[in-house]
Amino acid sequence: MARASYKKVVALLLVMFAIGTWSQMTHASFQGQRVVILDFLALDAQGKYIDTLSFAGPDLTNLSRVMSQGIASRLVQHGEFNVQDSISQRTVIDNMNFAHDTSAWERAQVVLEAGIADQVITGSITMLQSTAVIGVQRFEMRDGHVQLVGSSMSSAPKVTDAPALVDNLLTDLFPANVQVIERSIDQVFAVPSQVRLNLGQSKQLAVYALDALGRPVASPQFLFFSADESKVSVDENGVIKGLQPGVSTITVRAISRTTRSGSPATMTVTVLPPTFGIRAGSTLARREITDGFPIRLGLRLTPTIDQKGSQVAPPPTAATPQQALPVESSNPLSLISSFFGSMLTNGLMTIDLDFDPSKELLVSFSGVQRSSGGYLGTGVGYVTRLDNLQDQQGFVLRFTVGTQYRATNRLSLPVEAVMDAIFPTANLLKPTFRIGINLGLDLFP
Repeated sequence: MARASYKKVVALLLVMFAIGTWSQMTHASFQGQRVVILDFLALDAQGKYIDTLSFAGPDLTNLSRVMSQGIASRLVQHGEFNVQDSISQRTVIDNMNFAHDTSAWERAQVVLEAGIADQVITGSITMLQSTAVIGVQRFEMRDGHVQLVGSSMSSAPKVTDAPALVDNLLTDLFPANVQVIERSIDQVFAVPSQVRLNLGQSKQLAVYALDALGRPVASPQFLFFSADESKVSVDENGVIKGLQPGVSTITVRAISRTTRSGSPATMTVTVLPPTFGIRAGSTLARREITDGFPIRLGLRLTPTIDQKGSQVAPPPTAATPQQALPVESSNPLSLISSFFGSMLTNGLMTIDLDFDPSKELLVSFSGVQRSSGGYLGTGVGYVTRLDNLQDQQGFVLRFTVGTQYRATNRLSLPVEAVMDAIFPTANLLKPTFRIGINLGLDLFP
């Protein structure tokens, strides 16, 4: 099951990456292109072209010019095209001597071959009784030949309603990634929905915005928010970084020039501490004159558990009298369980095992506050001699401060100072204090 889910996530990422790459390439290919919008042609009930200038109905004549101007204004507002129409290019188009029955294809071919446009947009108006049927075509020159690269059609119950069709016509006329008419953002996806980061690790989030039809929205702006910035930071580009062990939720919204996403995407980020470490060092004071500065070897174990959802007691039923429900915060055992559960969940509890070869063994449990730059810990433990188990046994109060160099995502090289206050169990011995310096390595999951 886990392997199948992993394959599905990888497949989704590949599809989204392909869509994004295709979107960027196609979007860039349209920037700055010259587009000429010709007046629309008119057809009668028999499908024959009508000379709109000599036609008795003024509505059809005006609609021919209004539709082309409406499309031109939308393209100008889009801001990615160099737009010309039959008014700005009037002299050039008049010199082409188009007859009223010259087809849209032939007109586009002449304009494209003249080299005054990279794209030509024209259309036709057909009256079916009182209904106006509007068709729009987009032509380009490819490999020396005129090709129809976009087409759309719509209808209006009355001629006067036809100009309102401009937005719908342009939406279908261009590829989905060229949003001449900006589409509203319906969904935002963050892949994957759960991320595990090692402490200090950074990762780029993959987010996508789709419209109501599941099409990618071109060039949206994403806004990123972290529910707990002390644990996980996120910048304006969607790069997250694990700052402290724990869990934070990243919320992603998408906005465009006029719209924003309705439902944001959320992503759970878990920051993990190092789970295993090795230390080697020495104390700064001699324990005995003949011993010199003792060498200390150590292990660091940081267990972590997945946080479980808390169970909420059901409300009392009407059939039984209401009794005072036990409040979890008033239960000492619940408090202790919650405290240690939180430390284990967030990787705050570290087990230290330090020993001098054939001399001494020290075991301590430390609460460690970690960040991407260093760590600080306090703990309690017990120390005993290995060569004489009855000699110099005692309790230990330990203070640790350290920093680390991040070598890889799974390896760091720490340098730490450790101060131990030892309180012997024998009344004849006095408390002792010692400071040690350790070097080592920490491994992340």
